[in-house]
Amino acid sequence: MILKNKIILLIIGFFFISLSGCYSFTGISLNPDIKTIEIKSFPNYSAYQSPNLSVDFTTALQSRFNQRTRLVETNIDPDLILEGEITNFFITPVNIQSNSDEATQNRLTISVSVRYENKKQPDKSFEKTFSDYEDYSSKELLINVQDDLAQKINQRIIDQIFLAIVADW
Repeated sequence: MILKNKIILLIIGFFFISLSGCYSFTGISLNPDIKTIEIKSFPNYSAYQSPNLSVDFTTALQSRFNQRTRLVETNIDPDLILEGEITNFFITPVNIQSNSDEATQNRLTISVSVRYENKKQPDKSFEKTFSDYEDYSSKELLINVQDDLAQKINQRIIDQIFLAIVADW
């Protein structure tokens, strides 16, 4: 019985080792011919003008590609072009109490329109809107929590954009 368990564990171990040779755990599936990317500034065209939103979003998006890919940023004939704008930054009440008609929480939602051009594989190019939100206590003033909330939301939107491009999702 013990020998049988050891053999099963050994087989499972070999299985996982063999999988690691044919699958990249990073999930990146960019064509090896793609070497350069241009990430243009994402201006804030939403009705609410948060002063740092555009710069913070663009910088975080550039950092993601610099840290997790081998792509070199350039604005001279890049293989990939990533551009767009922040289209929405809005608050909606959530968790409304039935006995008082007051919200106990608010929801900050950010939407970003993205145009992605892949010059090496034009069929992979797209134009999409990515959106995410974060809830916060209605007792808090937006001005006091917006930087922290926007950073969290931006990271999740950047995750969505990154996966759509490098994992072809």
